[in-house]
Amino acid sequence: MIKILREVEPQFLKDNKVQLWDDLSQAISQYGTYAKIPDDRKEKLIHKYRHKDVKDALIKSTEGKCAFCECIPSEGGNIEVEHFRPKSLYPSETFEWENLLPACRRCNSAKDDHDTGLNPIVNPYNEDPSDFFYYEGLNLKGRQGPLNDVAELTIQVCGLNTLRLWEPRSKIFISLHDFEASLKTSLENYEEAKTPIKKRNRLMSIREAIDRIEMLARRSEKYSGFCSHYLNKSSIYAEAKELVSKI
Repeated sequence: MIKILREVEPQFLKDNKVQLWDDLSQAISQYGTYAKIPDDRKEKLIHKYRHKDVKDALIKSTEGKCAFCECIPSEGGNIEVEHFRPKSLYPSETFEWENLLPACRRCNSAKDDHDTGLNPIVNPYNEDPSDFFYYEGLNLKGRQGPLNDVAELTIQVCGLNTLRLWEPRSKIFISLHDFEASLKTSLENYEEAKTPIKKRNRLMSIREAIDRIEMLARRSEKYSGFCSHYLNKSSIYAEAKELVSKI
């Protein structure tokens, strides 16, 4: 999970959310509660929160990734419009832009109707996940301190340490580990180079290797948070970055 920035509220919501809520509110009054509205009528009343302009703006903010697990649609199911505070519990926020985020089907299903009002979890639009989490091996962990309970609950509620995420993380981990080994060899070869030309050529190879691996940590890449954490903890990567920055 990484920090994301919310796009400007779509004009469709600005123009229609008052009327949409008014219609839904009348139905709630008629039937007594949101839950008692017949499913077919409820769908007709609420479906426009999934309007194309709304979904497009949300997906743009995460560059096509799930806001919680950072997977892409092919790995976690379609990206859906998720209500951070469940519409079943907070129907008045069904069409509120600040309550919507893009989530894959797996995270959306896992979160279900968890009451984030009473038991908060991390909202990557509002908080910086790096303040809450770190990675240990393939697992996302909550940082010790006052934010730990929220972090651990987020991991549990959204299913952020499961086989569906361990598998892609393990593939990335292997790639990064292999990168470290190759980079270590490249650094050793650089130190052993006897001529300026050899040093220059080997330095160029190191720069190219760094550029390639940093592509995995771009915000637009899936699981970029996992990649960034690994690289930030790598002393070999830090040594290589320091070398190329000085020359």
